[in-house]
Amino acid sequence: MTDLTLDADSMNILKSMVGKQLRHYSHDPFYFRPVVFNVVGFYIGEESFKLEVKRKVVEYFFDVDDVSYMTFAKSEPEKIVSKLLNGKLIDVPTLDTIVGIDVVNDREIVTCGGVRREVFSTKGVIFRLATGNEISFEIQPWFSEMITIRRGYDLIKSFVPLEDFLEDWEPEEGEERGEEDKCFPECSREIVELRG
Repeated sequence: MTDLTLDADSMNILKSMVGKQLRHYSHDPFYFRPVVFNVVGFYIGEESFKLEVKRKVVEYFFDVDDVSYMTFAKSEPEKIVSKLLNGKLIDVPTLDTIVGIDVVNDREIVTCGGVRREVFSTKGVIFRLATGNEISFEIQPWFSEMITIRRGYDLIKSFVPLEDFLEDWEPEEGEERGEEDKCFPECSREIVELRG
C-alpha cells in the first residue's frame, strides 16, 4: 500500500489549531476558479502555519511516479510566500474560532489480472468555524500541485466524487479488454474529525 495521508506532525499541528481563532489565511489570487498553486498560509492566534503540496516518487498503482501530497507545518510569516514568478499572496480575513477540522482521506484500490494495488491519500481538510461557516482546502488529482479553496456549508459535497476515480479505470469507448486485462477499481472515503 502507498500511504499519502497527512503525517503525524501535520495531524498534530491541525489538532493544535482547534479552539483557536483563525485571524486570516493567505493564498495567491484566484483567476477564473478558486484554485491556487502549492501553498496557503494560516494565521492562528499569534502563530503562523502553511499548507503545502509537495511531491515525491512512489509506487502509484502499477507504476512509479512523481505524486503530490499535502503537508502542514509551523512557519515564520516571512517564509509563507507565493511560489509563482512575481506572485504575491493575498490575505483573506476570517476572525472566527476553529471548532473542528475534518481530514478527508480516500482509499483507492485497483485489481488488474489478479494483482491488487492500494493508495491511501489525504484529499483535503475542512475547517469548521464557530459561525457555522466552513472553509475547505482540497488538493487536485495526484499529479497536480493546485489547491481548491471553498467557503460555505456542507463542503464535503463539493469534493471530487468517488465515482470519478472509478470512471478513470473504465475501458475507453470501443476498447475491448480480455479477462486478464480487466481492472476492478474500488474507492471509499473516511472523514477523520478533529474536535476540541
